[in-house]
Amino acid sequence: MNKKTLSLSILLALSAAACSPDKSAETASQSPQVKTSEQSEVASLSVSNPQGGAALPQLLSFPASDFSDADAVTKKVADFPSEWVKNAQGEDVLNVLVTLEPGEIAPIALVDNAPEAPDVAYAELSVRNGGEWNGSKYEAEGFSFENVESFTAPQQLTDHSYYLRYEGPGWENDLVGYRLYLDWRNGTDIFVKTGNEPVLHQVGQDGYDNYHELSEWGVDVLKVGKALGLGSFGRMDGDNVMHMQNVAEMSWKLDNDNKLSAGFTVNYDGWEVAGKTVDATAHYAINAGDPSTLLTVNLSEPVDNLVTGVVKHAGVNYVELEMNGYGVIATYGKQSLLGEDDELGMALFYKVDDISRKFEAEHDYLIEFKPATEMSYQFMAVWPSHPDSPKDEAGFVALLKTKLKALASPVTAG
Repeated sequence: MNKKTLSLSILLALSAAACSPDKSAETASQSPQVKTSEQSEVASLSVSNPQGGAALPQLLSFPASDFSDADAVTKKVADFPSEWVKNAQGEDVLNVLVTLEPGEIAPIALVDNAPEAPDVAYAELSVRNGGEWNGSKYEAEGFSFENVESFTAPQQLTDHSYYLRYEGPGWENDLVGYRLYLDWRNGTDIFVKTGNEPVLHQVGQDGYDNYHELSEWGVDVLKVGKALGLGSFGRMDGDNVMHMQNVAEMSWKLDNDNKLSAGFTVNYDGWEVAGKTVDATAHYAINAGDPSTLLTVNLSEPVDNLVTGVVKHAGVNYVELEMNGYGVIATYGKQSLLGEDDELGMALFYKVDDISRKFEAEHDYLIEFKPATEMSYQFMAVWPSHPDSPKDEAGFVALLKTKLKALASPVTAG
């Protein structure tokens, strides 16, 4: 990992915008303004936020061909954090993290000397080495790990094999971190963070216990148990949620690890449930300034029993909202492993027309998708003790409503 020291002034502006349900004029004035009279504006497009939108950071991408200047890739945006990256086809694309008030229009103007964007998004998978397999356990003297860009799970890999650092891939931004159990459980866990800096590169380097206790950077905070955790997917077999108990092969690939965005892909080949076998591919993506993860699931053929959900914990409040074709199911309350007084919010966002029902199973609050070969949805975790998160349930629900507005009326270019 090669993450630079962060500009906290920029990060705080981004994070406040992400987690404040109503972005004030004062907050807007604190957003990074990098254009000066001495800079040379060489090209300009525009972005706009609909009147029904929300002042949340949103990542937009502009191919180099959108800019008339031949040297565009040597310049960055004047008024928003931006970076040039390569897309899947190897083409130059400018990612811009835009925050606008509803109804606001702003130029995307390239300048010669805009500052570097804060490096806050990160994704990784780290494999243990120096040992050997003993049945389903990987045994080695000490803990030595190596980050990889692709990985195929050995057949003996299961829960608590002690082979993958913190048991699977991790991803994060300035607000929150997540990890996926890359085994039959296929559950998503949450790393809450005490600050904005990237931390996952240091988590679990000395074993499999330290991240279960609150440290300077944060902690693993969710009890997943037999549930899907937050936002993972499975398939129904009668009344039971089946995870990845019957998969021929599972593999992982890093898609990108940029400053403002990161993502990876997991392939599940030969996934059999209730006598039907399909191949599934899951694309995970996270952007700066928004605690949400975007998950897109592709199937080799439609199924009528694909579900995702949020783990059920006793004594917490359950929330359902719908707005302009989008919906959310969420929980909030004392459901953190940090203790009986520590609160946590979890949410799952979806398109209303994409689902067939919402219901409860033994361990999860679930939504079931209509038969299709592609499903996209988002999930988020919010910890009130993060300096830039809502501090109570009212603030969390307000953030849910703001996010629904942003989904229904996103910022657009042109």
